[in-house]
Amino acid sequence: MSTRSNKSQQEAVPRPRRTLKRQQPGVRRQDLLQVTLGCLARLGPRGTTGREICRQAGVSHGLLRHYFSNPQNLLFETYEELCDQVVVRLGDELAKPAPSPWAALDAFFETLFSQEWANTELLGAWLAFWSLVRNNPEFAQKNDSFNREVRTLLTGAMERLPATSGAMPIEDAVAIMTATMDGLWFEYCLSPDRLPRDHAIALCSRTLRRLIPEAV
Repeated sequence: MSTRSNKSQQEAVPRPRRTLKRQQPGVRRQDLLQVTLGCLARLGPRGTTGREICRQAGVSHGLLRHYFSNPQNLLFETYEELCDQVVVRLGDELAKPAPSPWAALDAFFETLFSQEWANTELLGAWLAFWSLVRNNPEFAQKNDSFNREVRTLLTGAMERLPATSGAMPIEDAVAIMTATMDGLWFEYCLSPDRLPRDHAIALCSRTLRRLIPEAV
């Protein structure tokens, strides 16, 4: 009798409700951007539909429209976010204290070829974006802005290098350095076995020192 009474009393005590942790709006938006990057890398712009993004992210279409007005807007905002993140990350690296201007640029190259910014999936996303740049004025404008910002960072860093005889004019040196970085980055992402990361970084460093020789 006593045991049944105690059991009844225990069952009568309400159990605490589980509280579900909800993501902050900014975090949820970032998740959608990351899912969009993955979809672009695998499916290209045509396959990256609002429905597919919702399926991959496990969210409703209503939630997607809450953050982005339409799939095309989502693609553009994803491109904006990616470009801005690259510029900020490279700028932060150049702003760090370094033993010399040469060392700062070497760290810049290492960041450019880090796993964070140089991988097969990201290459697929960039290829999808570049196809949109060709036909969409909004994407083309952002692409031009992104390229200018990267060149501005590189120009500022290269201008801090000690002037030496035989150095190429800075504008020409930046143009060649940018083309070298882009080509090696593409080659590395496409086939890291053919062009290992360390070798790609070393080639950037060697090219820089050919363009603007170090004082002996």
